[in-house]
Amino acid sequence: MSNLAKIQRDFCQFVLGHGQKNFMKHMKPAALPQESSLAVYYNTIFSVHAQALQNDYPLIFSIMGPIAARTMAFAYVETSFPCTASLEEWGAGLLSFIQHYEPAKAWPYLGDIAQYEWAKHAAYCASEEPLLTPEAMRKLTVPSEEELNFRFQKSCQLLAFSHPLEHIISVHLQNPNQPISFPVGSSYALILKRQGVVKVYWLTPSLFAFVNRLKEGQDAEVALAAAQVLEPHFDVQEAFTFLLTNPILS
Repeated sequence: MSNLAKIQRDFCQFVLGHGQKNFMKHMKPAALPQESSLAVYYNTIFSVHAQALQNDYPLIFSIMGPIAARTMAFAYVETSFPCTASLEEWGAGLLSFIQHYEPAKAWPYLGDIAQYEWAKHAAYCASEEPLLTPEAMRKLTVPSEEELNFRFQKSCQLLAFSHPLEHIISVHLQNPNQPISFPVGSSYALILKRQGVVKVYWLTPSLFAFVNRLKEGQDAEVALAAAQVLEPHFDVQEAFTFLLTNPILS
């Protein structure tokens, strides 16, 4: 191993808190104590990565508050230091981290918030495809013996949450400094990007079941049966109207 490689290795170990003395041996005497000089690098690196997490998870940082969120972000950096120069995919592990991070239990819905915010980030990073053409739309709206093929936008994501996330987010945005009380219940969302803007559609359980089956590649009859289990009088015409009048299919 070259001398430069050893210095880089020792520096990385120092940043992660596993070898300050090993790196200090590479430093020359200076006016500032070595610990103070190294703290500049440590704080800069961790602050930059914490800011990257805040960019991806603004709601989590807002709900937890700056001190608790920053403490969690630093802990995440220590256990999940990025391995590439791109931070686009780095924050994906925060959901798993939150599930084992003891202080996060003060907000039992925080895992759902993380899933929601990362889905929005992933949708924003996805490429956009042309929307459904009028001719293709006509084929989906007239009776046919051919099996219909529903192609969804690449950014389209369907998510089921164990908490009433639409209510929780709305309450927090209206009163950011107040504790959130919420009813028991689940929630369902469809998230996608169109013309650079991420859109969120909150769905009923039956509509979620219907759209999810179509997105999985199952035919309309199977999708309808799944929706009718939850809502016997499910309006399939209204469901198709939702799909065809929003930028969901391509």
